[in-house]
Amino acid sequence: MRVLIIGAAGRVGSAALAACLSKNHTVTAFLRNPSKLPPELLKDPRLRIHQGDATDHASLVSAIRDQDTVIQAAVYGSTSPYGTSDREKVVRCIIGAVKEVQANPSRRTERPIRLWVMSGQVLMDIPGYGALENPLIEGDVFPIHPEHYKNYEFLQKDAADVDWSLLCPGKLDQGDVRVLLYNIR
Repeated sequence: MRVLIIGAAGRVGSAALAACLSKNHTVTAFLRNPSKLPPELLKDPRLRIHQGDATDHASLVSAIRDQDTVIQAAVYGSTSPYGTSDREKVVRCIIGAVKEVQANPSRRTERPIRLWVMSGQVLMDIPGYGALENPLIEGDVFPIHPEHYKNYEFLQKDAADVDWSLLCPGKLDQGDVRVLLYNIR
């Protein structure tokens, strides 16, 4: 499988990169500064580098063009105060690029691009809270990372024609980051 990881040098992106390479996928690392990648990963023959900015439409389209899967790990953590992060812009740019690539009749594969959007655990249901038809999510109880809500609403409303899923890892600010990507096959 050909996997593009946007934000491949960050904590989550580099963990996703290592996990995908360990599963023998061909991986393209999309990032602004390739020198930030761990040196041991740069030696892998299945790794390709695409230097660019996740808000540059043309660069995204170029990187996404031959991919089966895209993992959006750029700007995963929010920046305080709210409104100082490019997270919402990045997600919208990636969705726009995926749509353009999929609409191109010369696309090599008939399968739609699978997009994994990193989001916070604040969007996950809290077991045992709320009614089945209206469960509470962690963000209802702890209103943090509001950009995750806006991106989720955008995905539901404006990305209906994109094959997307949220990947919501738990708290990632301490210890080793271990991202298990067994669902990418």
